[in-house]
Amino acid sequence: MVHRSLMAVMVGVGALAACQTTPVPDPAPAAVPAQAPAPDAPWREVAAENLVILQTVTGAIVIELAPEAAPAHVAQFRNAIRANLYNGEYFYRVIDGHVAQAGLEFEHRLDAWDTVPLEADRTVEAAGFVPLGNADLFAPETGHRDGFAVGRDGNTEWLLNCPGALGMARDTPPDSGATEFFIPIGQRRYLDRNYTIFGRVISGMEHVNRLERVAPAGEADIPVFTDPATAEAAFAARAQALSANRILSIGLAVDIPVDLRPRWEVMATPGAEWEALKTSKRDYGIYDAFVVTPPKRLDICTLPVPARPVHAD
Repeated sequence: MVHRSLMAVMVGVGALAACQTTPVPDPAPAAVPAQAPAPDAPWREVAAENLVILQTVTGAIVIELAPEAAPAHVAQFRNAIRANLYNGEYFYRVIDGHVAQAGLEFEHRLDAWDTVPLEADRTVEAAGFVPLGNADLFAPETGHRDGFAVGRDGNTEWLLNCPGALGMARDTPPDSGATEFFIPIGQRRYLDRNYTIFGRVISGMEHVNRLERVAPAGEADIPVFTDPATAEAAFAARAQALSANRILSIGLAVDIPVDLRPRWEVMATPGAEWEALKTSKRDYGIYDAFVVTPPKRLDICTLPVPARPVHAD
């Protein structure tokens, strides 16, 4: 059984959810779209409606959403954020070399949320795709589109489960994802095209990696969380045990007043700076200390597209 836990040995109640609420009316001010970059601009600004700030105990995780790749998942995530679903919740499943998973954890807390269809891949023409330039173990071709690492097979394209990707966990049925999200903290490429990726961390992976390693509640533990006589004490103990992994807040940049709104930009792909960066990371022949010069190959998951904050003038 997979049960929203990404095929881990411990599946448990909270592995990964299925269900979502009726869409929350959008209370946000009108989005101010990021200014379209000039054709040769080396960086592009992230649109405010796609910029998420998740505050952890140790610092901020900045996420860019990918609505073109997974529109239903992005809409669901935005609704959940605006419903304050994640504020005060926890990364309750953090497995070394695997994923950090967060949300409500328990099935009985998810009844109000509808599921979303699997959006693990899509059909898209090659225009705008920038090939990595060497072979891949998992996909016929890999590269980048708008800063996101993607795989391709013909005109079928999908986002990759590289460290820092933002994915939706689910039960065994493909269309059972809802609210429980995960961030790979290791290369989990075997999940490609099996779980929907709908964004990526552009800053703050160090805070994901600092999360305490914890396992979700097991099946035998679930009754104490559902029984009114024991639930309060069980959730209090859970809160104490997971305190280091608490989500202090999560919000969309578009919902922040313009004068206070954070702004981020990512290196343009395609772009001359990106091509130069890839080339520099392929050639280790410049290091005299190397006895054997590594081949000029690049693993797509080891070089995320750079991002940086935009500072006010």
